[in-house]
Amino acid sequence: MNGQQPMPHDSNLMAWDELDEEQKNLFIEGCELFDEGKFWHAHESWEDLWKSLKPLDKPIETDAVQGIIQIAALLYNYERKKIRGVVNMASKLLTRLSGVKHGIWGVDVAGLRVSLIPFIRDASENSPKWNIETTSVHIGLQK
Repeated sequence: MNGQQPMPHDSNLMAWDELDEEQKNLFIEGCELFDEGKFWHAHESWEDLWKSLKPLDKPIETDAVQGIIQIAALLYNYERKKIRGVVNMASKLLTRLSGVKHGIWGVDVAGLRVSLIPFIRDASENSPKWNIETTSVHIGLQK
């Protein structure tokens, strides 16, 4: 990214330049993997970031990263036609992302929440169709 604060970003959250280079790289790597539809691998990159944020006493940011991880997990479960996995992740991620109104570090969290609605609705049906393309959900991080 160009060194400026990526947008969208809620002003009350830890700024991009407060992350160290390793944290920035893990975040960007996770976003790229997510946009390639590699949800499990994105989850792995972000989990390392999440672990590095925990000791910083930044609960909203730590929860936000965990919520983004759970978005990847929801889509991964949708691909595997796991009703329980989709529904469980949906309720968990809404709680984790509750501290982010618009976005964090260039991720449009509000838009991502909306983009998950069709997946959650389908998985909640009596007979899910499992016909929504998970790769239609993108982070589209600006570099």
